[in-house]
Amino acid sequence: MQDQRKEEVKKYHIITFGCQMNLSDSERMASVFESMGFHPAPLVDEADLIAINMCSVRQSAVDRIFGLSKKFLEMKKEKGTIFVLTGCILESDKKKFKIFDYILNKDDMHQWPSVLSGSLIKESEYDYLKINPKRTSSFQGFVPISNGCDNFCTYCAVPYTRGRLVSRNHQDIIKEIQELTRNNYKEIWLLGENVNSYVSPTNNQINFAELIREIDKIPGDFWLRFTSPHPKDFSDDLIDALVHCSKFAPYINLPAQSGDDTILRRMNRPYTKQKYLDLLDRIKMTFQKNRKGLEGRISISTDIIVGFPGETDEQFQNTADLFKKARFDMAFIAQYSPRPESHCYKNMPDDVKKADKRSRHKELTALLINIGNEENKAFQDKIIPVLVFEQYKGYYLGRNRHNKAVKINSKQEGLVGQIINVRVTKTMPLSLEGVLSEHED
Repeated sequence: MQDQRKEEVKKYHIITFGCQMNLSDSERMASVFESMGFHPAPLVDEADLIAINMCSVRQSAVDRIFGLSKKFLEMKKEKGTIFVLTGCILESDKKKFKIFDYILNKDDMHQWPSVLSGSLIKESEYDYLKINPKRTSSFQGFVPISNGCDNFCTYCAVPYTRGRLVSRNHQDIIKEIQELTRNNYKEIWLLGENVNSYVSPTNNQINFAELIREIDKIPGDFWLRFTSPHPKDFSDDLIDALVHCSKFAPYINLPAQSGDDTILRRMNRPYTKQKYLDLLDRIKMTFQKNRKGLEGRISISTDIIVGFPGETDEQFQNTADLFKKARFDMAFIAQYSPRPESHCYKNMPDDVKKADKRSRHKELTALLINIGNEENKAFQDKIIPVLVFEQYKGYYLGRNRHNKAVKINSKQEGLVGQIINVRVTKTMPLSLEGVLSEHED
């Protein structure tokens, strides 16, 4: 009876590191575990099985797993907890973690129930993205359109952890989005390491621009976003598709990584600073000409690495100049750290001092704040639609169509997951604040 009861209440807990692709993968993992009879455990301590969805792309995730090792060992000894490691894992990192009972490839996810029961992995061409995910949100949906990357940027480990680029059948993508819209999802993210290199494997006429056009035909009131594109694949046809897609919310994350041409070449990023700025100008001008009001003001964020091997003060200043000219709405700034198996790790010494990396990070952040303080004034006193994500005591947090964080001062109940109109009463460098409004601009 006791064994039977234990079987009935076995629970799983997933810890996810990394990007939105990993979050999406974790939703499919949850579906697999529940098909095995496991129930979700809100807390790690309650779980009989713990899966770590790993990200070797950043050292910080590796360090955090090491930090959890002592606790995991105690759980294994006290209650026999099963530990599974999966996700984006470098071969060198797999060898470091001895605590895990299983190290499983996400591509074999459909075989996990058999493996956890003692069987061996069999060769299969089944696409794990066909597994129906257990959504963690009732209003924000992540839809992978491709997996892997062929760009081989010299600092990056993604091709070594996720493999070469494989695009998903466009019909499966459309079907998944239609299911989300039937369930009244308000925001849909298209995911891929390089989304705009997408080409459907069943119809090579369906590239990323055409996929956007097909999605725009799907009935429903939802915001469409995507991450992450590559500047080299951002065609004028894609710009045209985006500006005329009514569902596309005016926000693009367009990773520059550096503003210095020499550093860009050493990164294997096949564009120059000027070509990047020219692309931004075409995007911004197209939206200004074809959309009205704030919809014509597209929000641009970027990814930047400071302290790349050999980066001089002068080369860094070219990146600072890029900030001043591009006037980014947001920037995700990383201090370079070598990733095993990448070209940089093998061939370029990490020779920029940590103090210089920190000071360069700080300088770009200061620039970002100054620019944001000026640019966000365009939203002052405007009435904007906001998708509400979280409720706190006396206020909510959400994001507008430009993906800007918005604090909404309201005690009204039941707004989470809704798109509401907010009148902006205060602008800050990286966020907005406002109150509910019954009107639209």
